[in-house]
Amino acid sequence: MAAQLLSTNNEPPTKIQATEEPLEKPTRPPPPSPVKNDYKLVWADEFDYEGLPHPKRWGYQVEANNWVHDRNHNEQQWYMASRRENSYVSGGTLKIIARREDWIGKPYTSARIRTRGKGDWVYGKLLVRAKLPAGKPGIWPAIWMMPTHSPYGGWAAGGEIDIVESRGNKVHETLGALHFGGKWPDNVHLDHTYRFPGKNAAEDFHVYAVEWSADEISWFVDGRKWKTRRKSEWWSASARKNPSAPYDQPFHLILNVAVDGRFFEKEDQKADRIPASQFPQVMQVDYVRVYQRNK
Repeated sequence: MAAQLLSTNNEPPTKIQATEEPLEKPTRPPPPSPVKNDYKLVWADEFDYEGLPHPKRWGYQVEANNWVHDRNHNEQQWYMASRRENSYVSGGTLKIIARREDWIGKPYTSARIRTRGKGDWVYGKLLVRAKLPAGKPGIWPAIWMMPTHSPYGGWAAGGEIDIVESRGNKVHETLGALHFGGKWPDNVHLDHTYRFPGKNAAEDFHVYAVEWSADEISWFVDGRKWKTRRKSEWWSASARKNPSAPYDQPFHLILNVAVDGRFFEKEDQKADRIPASQFPQVMQVDYVRVYQRNK
């Protein structure tokens, strides 16, 4: 019921101060060898407009509020729909904004948007140029993919592809992962860590990419391949004879900023240590581009 109320929220938006969310257009360097000649662009958002995320490309996943607060997740944000205080496009970038404000028993608000039903793909190369929040404890920005229909069963039998996860103040590194196997609690995962050789994830924009085929999935930062997982490393409990499962089905993209949660259970990080003056915490996205091979 709470998620339904949020999805029809009619309160007037308040003006976002330029001092909180930078409005200047980030300088775009030449693309770092984004795709080979046998790829073509099939979906993109350049965020060259102003307002809420484009409704033909993005939807709000407020129903996530039904599970992200339970003891298995323990996140402290409330995801909001169609509220410019938490998601807005201006100055050439999308902002996903976590704010310190009480909402239905939680001390933070944020946004979680996705392309489901508006952008769903089987295989290809996905690029996201983004600048992550300022490296404060308990702040959890993520760029990731989930199955659109999940024919192999519930999470994580249907798979999950994590392109970027940033663990609070550890902005000198980024995490990638695959989740697969059986339905929770019989799921497994493989994760891996990339460490920035120069400016970290919060200091500058970086191009994060994943290239995905029936045989392997590779992760890139600024055009540099840093990890590959092959089909011999993953499986789905409901399709043991299909070596590409569960990653042979349509997936969609999710962008969100969470606050606290089990992601930090082995870390001495809590967002309540962040001074109120250091909110909001903002993930900026310059563009999303999806390429697929020419048939």
